[in-house]
Amino acid sequence: MSENGMRIGKITQTAWQRTVRKQLHTGDKRMLFSASPWETCSGFVTEGCSRYVWADACASGDDGRTGYHAVYHASGELAARGVSAEGAAVRILLPTGSSEEKLGLLAAGVDLACRELNIQASSFQAEVSGAVRQTVVFVSAAGKLYSRPAGRKRGQEKHCAAQTMQKGETHREIVQCGYAGLEGTLRILGEAREELETRFVSTFLDQAEEMTNELVRPAQLLNIYECDGAAEVCQIGSGGILAALWQLSETAHTGFEIDMPQIALKQETVEICEFYRLNPYLMTSAGSYLILTSEAESVIRELEEAGVCAVRLGVARDGNAKVIRNGEEVRYLDRPAPDELERWMAER
Repeated sequence: MSENGMRIGKITQTAWQRTVRKQLHTGDKRMLFSASPWETCSGFVTEGCSRYVWADACASGDDGRTGYHAVYHASGELAARGVSAEGAAVRILLPTGSSEEKLGLLAAGVDLACRELNIQASSFQAEVSGAVRQTVVFVSAAGKLYSRPAGRKRGQEKHCAAQTMQKGETHREIVQCGYAGLEGTLRILGEAREELETRFVSTFLDQAEEMTNELVRPAQLLNIYECDGAAEVCQIGSGGILAALWQLSETAHTGFEIDMPQIALKQETVEICEFYRLNPYLMTSAGSYLILTSEAESVIRELEEAGVCAVRLGVARDGNAKVIRNGEEVRYLDRPAPDELERWMAER
């Protein structure tokens, strides 16, 4: 990277505001969402008042399941908006020298994710390009946004918490759904299984691979809108759970106070991250979510009944302070750091 080059991973909030925002023409009232550093969904309203939403995601790597994770990521972004994905368009860029066998594995991974999520690959395009050194899979998942009467029915268009409730009006809590760093752990395992076998026994790694079953499926997440139609949801993507906490705070216009020891982590994630000296709290975990809700007890119960790990991390606070407690230690959350999985891949 040059001295003036941007850091690896997702561009910073500052770079987006300073360099991107002023270049964009916005203001079309047919659009459902406004462009922002955090917004991953797009959508529009038709003349007949139908509302269609899509979300884009990408994943890169040499593992055959790269496309699998990209499908989960895109579908999860829709679920965070209360939308159930109905189809997924897939485009793959392969580095020169790639084999048809590798392409077949990628297609199988995409199909597996689609079958698990009960959606269909609506298109599948692939090309070999000298512009990439690793496979890159782009997925656009799409669905229809439905209205929910009384704010309690699944699929209701979500509004910013600042618009639906006044500060201090309702006690809101932050709930974690799924595990921090899980997606990143699975992708490292897929990329470097042989290397990991120099440290860990095969039974441990086999057990780690089974953690794929712990990824939260959109259908499981969507149950929460039966409990709280105004819940704010953020998928844990680039930068990990700490970046997701920052994003949730910024988009909901609230501060928070959480307990670090409450963050749910798999032991396999801890050990694999220790092996590579990675911070699991800064590693992508698409398929896991943060939920800001005034119905935490009901939301947690609903998720647990759906077979999902859910824990209460802390509470929202008036103001902008982003407080993390770890026993007697108190610190304030920094701006999002580069994603650890992206850093790991870049340094290999």
